[in-house]
Amino acid sequence: MNYLICGGLNINNSNDSIEKEILKYSDKILYCALASNNYANSYNLFKKKINKDIPILTITDLNGDYLSKIKAAEVLYFAGGNSNLLVKLVKEYNILAYLDNIKLIVGISAGAIMLASFGFGDKDVFIDDGIYYNFKMVDGIGKLNIVVCPHYQKPGIDIFNQEVKKYALDAYALEDDTALLFSDNNLVKIIKNDSGMSCFLLKKSNNYQLVPLTERNI
Repeated sequence: MNYLICGGLNINNSNDSIEKEILKYSDKILYCALASNNYANSYNLFKKKINKDIPILTITDLNGDYLSKIKAAEVLYFAGGNSNLLVKLVKEYNILAYLDNIKLIVGISAGAIMLASFGFGDKDVFIDDGIYYNFKMVDGIGKLNIVVCPHYQKPGIDIFNQEVKKYALDAYALEDDTALLFSDNNLVKIIKNDSGMSCFLLKKSNNYQLVPLTERNI
């Protein structure tokens, strides 16, 4: 299976390298807005970038025939929001059990955490004097056997560098508008909508030293 995880998308950024990468797999995309009810802006921007109207799966849809939408898709796109809620719903409704036709699974922010074994979530975060506090590790579903930290550019989130040492897994820290493409559990590509943003590897065998990722060292 192919997975694309993204640290977060800036809705004011019109660049579309990440969206173009997704379209290489299929334009039969299901936008899964299961991490939040506040999805309209991100959903509309995504449709604008790919120049296509696409179906959407919302929390309300889970009370009806949601399986028909999943089975008609070839790309599942899990948008951001509350990672705890997303993990809960994906498990409760067995969302990822129906992958016969799926060519790519995308996880944006909370979606990236959901796909990983563990992720640094910001559900309970607060900001004080410009610094973010109270990030907490969230259990994902482990489609990717990694630890992930979205929104790594936020001031204060670098405590992830120490927190990840509690887990015996390689870790990735992604700033907004950066994405990583995996084939099964192998990293194969870096994609960016903003060339000024970065993504990083914290490798268990390297004592979790923070290493910037480039196409030359993946």
